[in-house]
Amino acid sequence: MPIRKDNKGRALLRNEYQLKNGSYNYRYFDEVTGKRKCITSWRLLPEDVSPDPNDERDCLRNLELIIENAQKRYRRKLPKPGYTLNDYWEKYLSLKCEVAESTLVTYIYMYNKHIRTDLGKRLVTAIREPDVKKFYIRKIGEGGLSISYVEHMANIIEPVLELAVKEGLIDINPARGVIKELRRRKDWNPKVREALTEKEQQALVDFIANSFLYKSFLPCLTVFLGTGMRSGELAGLTWDDVDFDDNTISVNHTLNYKIALNGKCIYYISYPKSRKGVRKIPMLKEVRETFEELYRRKEDFNKDYQPVIDGYTDFIFRDLKGKLMKSDRFNRTLRNAINEYNLLEDASAVLEGREPLLLPKITCHHLRHTFCTRLIENGVSIQTVQHLMGHRFAGTTLKVYLSVSQNRNKNEMAGIEGKMKLK
Repeated sequence: MPIRKDNKGRALLRNEYQLKNGSYNYRYFDEVTGKRKCITSWRLLPEDVSPDPNDERDCLRNLELIIENAQKRYRRKLPKPGYTLNDYWEKYLSLKCEVAESTLVTYIYMYNKHIRTDLGKRLVTAIREPDVKKFYIRKIGEGGLSISYVEHMANIIEPVLELAVKEGLIDINPARGVIKELRRRKDWNPKVREALTEKEQQALVDFIANSFLYKSFLPCLTVFLGTGMRSGELAGLTWDDVDFDDNTISVNHTLNYKIALNGKCIYYISYPKSRKGVRKIPMLKEVRETFEELYRRKEDFNKDYQPVIDGYTDFIFRDLKGKLMKSDRFNRTLRNAINEYNLLEDASAVLEGREPLLLPKITCHHLRHTFCTRLIENGVSIQTVQHLMGHRFAGTTLKVYLSVSQNRNKNEMAGIEGKMKLK
């Protein structure tokens, strides 16, 4: 389309025209009245001179700005489209192509269970910060959810509302920063995973080793306590990951068993989110002996059935039927063993007239925390502990280090009780 110009050779913008008498005309659609309108002026720009000395009209370009600003103010007052949080959730899902399927499934499950029929029905334009805060408080109070679980919900709600901000539907994200305020409630903060003490660890190992029912769990327990691996990392170990010559275990993938997008639970392999998660762990004597024994007995675990998961096979930890192990099975076995130990210990303590040494309710992640604590107690450097644990941030390791240091300080101060003349 050729550029239109006035009689001075200046380019005219869209909807600007110069009439035969030399004046300028601007035609536009008035959104308030819904009618076509036009304005005229002798001047196009402020520096132009009007042929009529009594003409007080502004130049055409300034008049155009006034009209456009008036139109914008009117648009802001118009009712917003009736999008609910559920509508924007669907939009958000369609854009989350970078998220792993396992994470996406978790998002969908959490949203459908806790948000869709509650806050999800509200119009995005009607959601205010107090509404989000009340929703979180209700989930913690009436719903009985932990602050950590609600924080995962906030990690869904905040980006969904942020999408509405980016699209101009709302000006401010009402969910931003709300969960941080709730975190200030100390009684809502999650309990820190406590490591087993040396006595508790020894009691657990002895009970498992001498139990007819739970002795098969001893190899798993030894590797958990001797490597600090996560349960998924342990379940995914193959014989290719164990290097007897180098005396190391290579940790570079995780075996998961979760529900997929098709609604079925499946095994699949995932990989560490950062380079810190990929590591080699030197084998302690007890760990090496455990793997050597498992290697000698690997034909016992249904050698004719070798499951293949995403190209990985020859898994080390399988039951006698050859089936793969998974996190909930590890945790269930550990929980049942501790319950039986506590029952027997309670009875023995009554007969022997002593205080029972009861074990706390723990998961396999507490065994990982126990390994980390034993390393620090024995003077291993923070850098080495961080590498062996596969911690992405040194701060995660430092929290354990500070906890161990505080306990050590208390014990050492108790040891000098009465040895210092203070008064």
